Amino acid sequence: AAMALILTANRGGGDVQMGDYEPTMCLARLIQNENAIAVDSLPYLDREYDDPKMKNRVDSLVEDEMELFEPRDYLGSLPPVPELSVKKGSALWKEFERLDKDPESKMKGGFDLARYEPKAPEGAAAQKPEAWDEALKQAETSLEYNNMRTGNAELLGLYGVNAWRAHNIGLEDVNGVHKRRLVVEKAKVTEINRKRQHLQLGSAAKLQKLEDRYVMSVHKNRRIEGQCLALEKEVAALEKQAQ
Repeated sequence: AAMALILTANRGGGDVQMGDYEPTMCLARLIQNENAIAVDSLPYLDREYDDPKMKNRVDSLVEDEMELFEPRDYLGSLPPVPELSVKKGSALWKEFERLDKDPESKMKGGFDLARYEPKAPEGAAAQKPEAWDEALKQAETSLEYNNMRTGNAELLGLYGVNAWRAHNIGLEDVNGVHKRRLVVEKAKVTEINRKRQHLQLGSAAKLQKLEDRYVMSVHKNRRIEGQCLALEKEVAALEKQAQ
């Protein structure tokens, strides 16, 4: 059998000590702490999984278990996602309301600019000054929008290339920082694995001795159990003769 160590943590007494290492409090760690179970293994001693037959058997058992497995809500213990707070009556609120009422515009994405296109009043509305004032406002809005687009296009032509170059240089610097951190973390992982290998291989003889003692104890207990059963039968036979 694989020498896997499954330790059930004692919240009250703190019998299980994981050393001075304190892992990052990520989602997996939160789930593990909630279940209060720490699982470890001895990969440098447990070589049964390297056997293809054993690997196929283990994979088959895992697949069978997964078919019966019902995943729990792993995000249930986390706080809910905050809802978007938009002031009622604001321009953004009105735009969201318009998108909800017009599914086609929602699928297209972006804001509807057609309503800002300048249109001259027609029919009876052409005789109303208010309609011409509204059309003038729309024309001014459209003109300002196009002026902004033109200005942005000119700025992009003047400074866009250098801005992108500076942005790419910044990304390369960030990439270099992460690469150096990756090298450091890989070195830490390698050192941890070396320590684990040294510790496990150094304890192999002791573990094998304990396993042999366990097997011997099991056989001894079975022999004692068999002798006890034989004695019980003998006592029962003598009691029957005595009657």
